[in-house]
Parts: sequence; C-alpha cells; structure tokens
Amino acid sequence: MSKDLTLPDPARFGMTSFAELLASRAPILGEEPGSFETFHEGMMRSLTPFTPYECVVAENLVAIEWELYQQRRMRDASLRRTLREAVHKAVMEIERTEHEESIFAAMDRFIAAGGDEHKWEDPFVFDEEAAEARAADLADRATSSDRDVQAAAEAELVALGLSPPDFMGTAYWETFGPAKRHDAKVQDLERRRREVKRDYDALQKARPVEAEVAQAEVIEG
Repeated sequence: MSKDLTLPDPARFGMTSFAELLASRAPILGEEPGSFETFHEGMMRSLTPFTPYECVVAENLVAIEWELYQQRRMRDASLRRTLREAVHKAVMEIERTEHEESIFAAMDRFIAAGGDEHKWEDPFVFDEEAAEARAADLADRATSSDRDVQAAAEAELVALGLSPPDFMGTAYWETFGPAKRHDAKVQDLERRRREVKRDYDALQKARPVEAEVAQAEVIEG
C-alpha cells in the first residue's frame, strides 16, 4: 500500500470543512454560557480528527466526555441542595429549641420570684420569619462556592453543636445511596467512553505512517 496520502478535501463534497457534517448544538439551561464551545474546541484539537469518519467518531467521544462532566456537575448540585436543606432544617430546630428553653427559663425565674405558675403568661412569641431568614442565610453560606465564606459558616455550625461531616454523610446517602442515579449514569458513560476511544485509537493507528494530521480543516471550519 502506498505511503502517500492525499488529504480529503471538503470542497469535493460541497463543504468548507468536514465539521459541517455535524449538527450545531444549542445551549442548555444550567450549562455555563460558552463552556461547551471552549470544551469542544480543546477536545477536538487534542483528538485531531483526520477524515470525515474520524471527525464523527471524535464528536461522539467529545459528547460523552461533556455528558460525564455535566453528570458530575448535576451530582454535585444535587448534593449541595440536599446539604442546604439539611443545614436549614437543623438550624431551625436549634432556633425553636432555644426559644423553648428561654420560655422555661423565664417561667422558672417568675416562679422563683414568688409568682404563681398558674398565672404565668408566655411573654415571648417565636419569630418564625426571622428564624427562617437566619437559617436560610447560614445554609446558603454553608453551601457557598466561596471557600472562605463556607469555612466561616462551617465554624458557625460547629459552634452551634452541629457536625459538618454528619451533614455530608447524610447528604451523600440521601443523594446517592438509594437510587445512585448519577453514579450509575457516570459508570455507563465511562464504559461508552472506553469503547469509543478504543475505536478512535484504532482508526488513527490505521493511518499511513507518513500521513500528516490536518487539524484546521476539520476543527476550525
């Protein structure tokens, strides 16, 4: 077999680039704007597809890698949501407990001062709205993406007698234990990635030794 390889010319097929074989991808709500385009360009430059078929297989591999990345983002988002709910609930319980303890302490003082316990009237009203605001604020900061903000919130939780590792353990179980939706999907995607990468590597190994990889036509068009 000849070692000379004529580079495939997209113009022969009425295209300026073999990338036109592939449909454009519309953005999806929840993705970071423009992140897919940057990811796609970097991956295609790394894979350097040479022929139209390699371009299609490379695109499939990029799609799998992107979905793996998004599955991990969704998994982390689900975990943060569960953690936020757990922190909010725990802080609200502390708020209510402290309110009840303040009532009992006030009643004890009233009786100790000679008051009739049957005439005791609760002078305190639990401010649900204020408690909700405090709990929500701490829960937001505890799940913040800012490390300093999160660290300060974690110290506040510890000061309240709460255990951040316990929150994490419970959240992991509630998020991944019973159903393991994201983990199962990640495992499936990783299996598909290995299969597609194996096929893509076989395609590249079948090229003639002296063949030069033409990146610009396929990637940048």
